[in-house]
Amino acid sequence: MSQKKLHKPFGEPFTVLDNGAIKVARQFHAPTDEYRAEKGIDYLSKVDHGLAIKKKKKYKKILEEKEIELNELVRQLDGIGRSVIVAFQGRDGAGKSGATARIVQALGFDMSIFQGVAIKKPTEEERAHPYLWRFFRNDRMPARGQMRVFDRSWAERVLVERVKKLAPEKAIKKSYTEIRTFEWLLEQQGCIVIKLWLDITKDEQWKRLEDRRKHKQWKFTPDDLEAREHWDDYTTAANEMFLRTGTDFAPWYIISSEDKLYSRVTVLDIINRELRAALKKAPKPKKTEEKK
Repeated sequence: MSQKKLHKPFGEPFTVLDNGAIKVARQFHAPTDEYRAEKGIDYLSKVDHGLAIKKKKKYKKILEEKEIELNELVRQLDGIGRSVIVAFQGRDGAGKSGATARIVQALGFDMSIFQGVAIKKPTEEERAHPYLWRFFRNDRMPARGQMRVFDRSWAERVLVERVKKLAPEKAIKKSYTEIRTFEWLLEQQGCIVIKLWLDITKDEQWKRLEDRRKHKQWKFTPDDLEAREHWDDYTTAANEMFLRTGTDFAPWYIISSEDKLYSRVTVLDIINRELRAALKKAPKPKKTEEKK
């Protein structure tokens, strides 16, 4: 009996963009390629946490330019039959909510095209269904011309559930294939999937969590400290997630959020790049011939 051939993903393991972000966009022979042993890459050790925007005046100028561009680009999606999902993951305290706020502001708080989706622990009803079912509930997926921003996403399966051992190891391994296939289906249906990981150092995280505890107690939870205790476990899980779900159709972008100003500008820059690329690839509308 012949053994099933397992294809090895190909392409660059990662690239560093001119804005300092790390892009993981490997190619797989098929989204459904099975899990196989593979040498890992410590992507997070490659992050340059020295990247920063020192001058507030410069930050405000660049931010305004990026926000105006984002607004213009998103409003062109309906015309090409596309939608966009931005999925934020990252260290606790890395600034996911702040980055989301910049996107909302850029779109002029227009809720007809924008919706934020905060992913919490699954309900009992959601647990009774296949894992990815809940991401289609309650208008969580965008219609044509719309944008959804997920504060945490389906990637939690291979992060929190893996680290806390909330799912069997066998189920976690299957999830990488399920996630790739899910994102491929979204892309095939016209959705631009942009996945952003915001990263900070352990020292900076401690400062931000202390600030939460003292001044923003509503944002401080025991889960923050628990995640900190499992810092290395989350690093391992995140690196494998990038390796197995960073694809050419739904890449991961790893951004240093040590400096919040740099992070917010870079988030908008990456989203704009993806949208520009999608608009450039879109077929131009056919000109109707004038009747003679």
